[in-house]
Amino acid sequence: MIFYSLIFVLSTGGVITIIRRNREEFESFNFADFMDRAVSEARGFWHENFHESFFLFLEKRIRNVRVFFLKAESKLLRASARIRGIKEKNGTNGNGTNGSENH
Repeated sequence: MIFYSLIFVLSTGGVITIIRRNREEFESFNFADFMDRAVSEARGFWHENFHESFFLFLEKRIRNVRVFFLKAESKLLRASARIRGIKEKNGTNGNGTNGSENH
């Protein structure tokens, strides 16, 4: 804990030193303008470098998920057909009686 406290104190001291040496720049600093510039630069960087590749990546993953669910659906349909076949072979209609008895 002493180590982290020392790092915190040194970092704080460094920030204070930078502010004292550049007082005019610090006082004229406008955080809103800085964030507007940062957001516009990030948006431009995103559209230049990652926009298309991200959507291709997303499309591939969605296609793989779709294939997975189609395979799962197919397996469930085959399993239900097998169960239905077993039930018909045993002669029951779902309520434990065979189809020839009338109540």
